[in-house]
Amino acid sequence: MPRKFKFVFMCLLICISIFSICMQVFATKQQEPLFIMEEIVVIASKYPEDLLDSIASVEVISREEIAISQSENLAGIIRNIAGLEIMDYGSQGDVKAISIRGSSPEQVLIMIDGQVVNDPQTGKIDLGLIPSDMIKKIEVYRGPAPALYGANALGGVINIITKSGEEEKKGTAGVNYGSYSTQKYQASYQNKSDDMGYFFTGGYYKTEGDRENSQLDKVSLMGKISKEVDQQTDLYLAIRYHDYQRGLPGSLDYPTPNAQQDDRNFNLNFKWQKREEDKDINIMAWYDFHRLYYDNPDEWGHAGASIHKTHTIGLSFDNTHYNFSFNNENIESDHTFTWGGEIKQHSLDSTDIGTQQDLNGAVFIQDVWLPAEERDLSITAGLRYDYHQIFGGQFNPRIGISYRLQDELSIHASVGRAYRAPTYDDLYWPEDGYVGGNPNLLPETAWAYEVGLHFINEEGDTQAELNIFRKNVNDLINWATDSEGVWRPSNIGSARVGGAEVILKKEIDEHFLGNINYTYLNARDLNTDTQLKAKHKYGLGLTYFNQVGDHEDDFSIGLDGYIVTGRPDKLENYYLFDGNITRDVTVDVETNKKVQLNFSIKNILNQKTELVSGYPIQGRTFMVGIRTDF
Repeated sequence: MPRKFKFVFMCLLICISIFSICMQVFATKQQEPLFIMEEIVVIASKYPEDLLDSIASVEVISREEIAISQSENLAGIIRNIAGLEIMDYGSQGDVKAISIRGSSPEQVLIMIDGQVVNDPQTGKIDLGLIPSDMIKKIEVYRGPAPALYGANALGGVINIITKSGEEEKKGTAGVNYGSYSTQKYQASYQNKSDDMGYFFTGGYYKTEGDRENSQLDKVSLMGKISKEVDQQTDLYLAIRYHDYQRGLPGSLDYPTPNAQQDDRNFNLNFKWQKREEDKDINIMAWYDFHRLYYDNPDEWGHAGASIHKTHTIGLSFDNTHYNFSFNNENIESDHTFTWGGEIKQHSLDSTDIGTQQDLNGAVFIQDVWLPAEERDLSITAGLRYDYHQIFGGQFNPRIGISYRLQDELSIHASVGRAYRAPTYDDLYWPEDGYVGGNPNLLPETAWAYEVGLHFINEEGDTQAELNIFRKNVNDLINWATDSEGVWRPSNIGSARVGGAEVILKKEIDEHFLGNINYTYLNARDLNTDTQLKAKHKYGLGLTYFNQVGDHEDDFSIGLDGYIVTGRPDKLENYYLFDGNITRDVTVDVETNKKVQLNFSIKNILNQKTELVSGYPIQGRTFMVGIRTDF
């Protein structure tokens, strides 16, 4: 069967299947939801709010959806989301970065439990370093988030909420085996007493990879302890450790058969939360250490391994007053007022860049006003001031509105300014006649605009969204060959990014959950009038749930994937789909003890496309596993 025909046939088959099932919406009455879609988010305003009241496009990936994906890391969980592009360098151990609405990875802020984890040396983070087993929920904020998150949130924000000891005593253990001698072992334990909660998880993952020198060997550990001081106050202590050893095979044209990299990361996070009837207070302190070791003995002029050690110490706080009044009268107000700040110290000890450090601080305020005469309308205004030790101060304002057209339907619109500071690599990479940094760089700045519609029905089983957005970016930082033939970064000018997103999630009946999304993106460099990103992305997903057998064991089958077309630089269109099956089996009727069997196929159609030019992704792989509670 010709390749093009297979592609068309598969697309038609998927579309017809989803369409036929969607028709059941009007013919089948739902009995009980498979699970209620999340309607409460924190990322948009730094306090819990109804998703329909948000002034921006936010998507929530729940615990159930994470489990359904059977993905090893964060990159696999979020790859199918509208507006997102995973920049994958191919092999399991290669870097996996994220783009939101045409941004660069350095323009996307990644947070774990509210703490920024972007590497100050490179400005980004490898999504492969974040294992799925520690993730409870993910919030994705599409577009700049200037007034609340400041620097490096120019493209968007992803907040990962980790698991914690919220349930009674429970342990899980699992083992998986798959293609290329892939092995995965995972175990976790949680418990909750009257005022204490515990959660510990650990995992080991190893694979030989599909290319020479594409092996991966990693260990991930996390522990979280919570203490209820009183009915209003909680303390949290979290520790994370990752050791990520990998071979980096390089591109097809310039292979690196002996290049090795080892990432070790240690993070300590302490959080104090107080929840009163009309006020929330959060204080967080953290320490993060990242050691990167890279050695390629075959590179020209090799003088030994590169070692980069990054330390970050941070302190942040935010305070939200509900029913806040701007006068002294003892009357109920229609304002929710949030203010806060943070301070961070970055330091780098590098064999290539030397010793670098900077101290950054920020303060922000935000007011959400519900006019008394129009209770369906909310108006949000915010302002953040960031001070960067190297680049000075930046003011980033944001204003937006949300209006309930109906109880289940809202419209939102917003405009705001954002910026991104150059990284240590951008500024200080050593000059060797071939490559070098540029200490004269300016921060990137952008103005962003968005309008959208959001629908969530009363039952919580249907969610639909339409967003139209535009972003104008100035002083873009781009690495390219200069007039002297040296590869270095420079502020090249301006870019314009515009587009639209259509999103539909639906629990079709008591057995089926479907989702469809489409993203149109027009990202152009205004100086050269060149296309920067792919124009079209189609996301598709369908999951079947049921209970089978005398013991009503859970059974599910899932298919999800996406199609990307209209890529720049004559890169091929591609389509990636994964499938998975899970089945619970009762092994002890009296105690209702079960084990879960799982089987997954990644890249079902065995695509060898290059998501990044010169780096083909891994072809079809299989994984089979078993997991049990104890």
